[in-house]
Amino acid sequence: MRDVSVVITAYNIEHYIERAVSSALAQKYVDIEIIIVDDCSTDNTWSLISTMTHPRIRPIRLERNGGPGAARNAGFAAASAPWIAVLDGDDALEPERLHRMLARVRDEKADIVVDNLIALQERDGMQYPLFPPRTFSRLGTMSLAAFIDGNRFFLGDRTYGYLKPMFSADFLRQRGLSYNPNFRVGEDYLLMLEVLACGAICSVEPTAGYRYTVRANSVSRQPPFFDSDQLIACERSLLERYVLNAEARHAQRRRESSWRDVRHFSQLLTAMKGRDIGLALKVVAANPLAARHIWRPLLRAARRCASGPR
Repeated sequence: MRDVSVVITAYNIEHYIERAVSSALAQKYVDIEIIIVDDCSTDNTWSLISTMTHPRIRPIRLERNGGPGAARNAGFAAASAPWIAVLDGDDALEPERLHRMLARVRDEKADIVVDNLIALQERDGMQYPLFPPRTFSRLGTMSLAAFIDGNRFFLGDRTYGYLKPMFSADFLRQRGLSYNPNFRVGEDYLLMLEVLACGAICSVEPTAGYRYTVRANSVSRQPPFFDSDQLIACERSLLERYVLNAEARHAQRRRESSWRDVRHFSQLLTAMKGRDIGLALKVVAANPLAARHIWRPLLRAARRCASGPR
């Protein structure tokens, strides 16, 4: 039996898929299989996948486009190893990433392992750790409350929803856990939320082993407020099935409050861009705290510049 099943989901990423697969094949000290799920690509992605004849690669093509959640569910269902690692088809892995994650499993008897990410800005080639290394290395384990708190809005791209976990296949299957296919943004967060609510032990590997490609047209980086009511309702319904401690309940209230702020902030930006002073004043009157976030995009840009290329 292999040690890890690497599930790669792909949709119209002909310029990236070979890099992703090569990085998985290059994993050191770990016996892996690679399951590539093509979500009905309309470019040459599937043609490229079809030419990959390595014995460790198992290609799957969905009959219709179902989104990232449906594609990952198909890959998870086909996985035969005791551990399943998620890899987006436009990203890549560092060579010893899975070896380090499996070491965490042995040392801490974890059900999930996450690690830091190296963000690669496609537009200018700048690279930086997604989470501050010193802070991330002190986490040790990730509680449900910490995970929720790390997914409040206005944290920029440094939210824990970007983490790419390695899951215990048995933990997921014994509890019937899978991705919600109804969400094309936020599906990673919802699964991690439920896995942690089920009591999973999540170990944090402090090193950065996942290379995340920051693409200008990435769906995950688009403003999330358009379906906020639907996603928050799903979160509430999900969490109602579990007994949460006070810390997790408070974290969820803070997350929902930040979501309301982002909606008002979006309305304020729209008013400012349209030079509609009346609407801007109306938004600020309804939520005076919305205006305090105006400085955040500038701070994020300055922080990335300060990180410098690596």
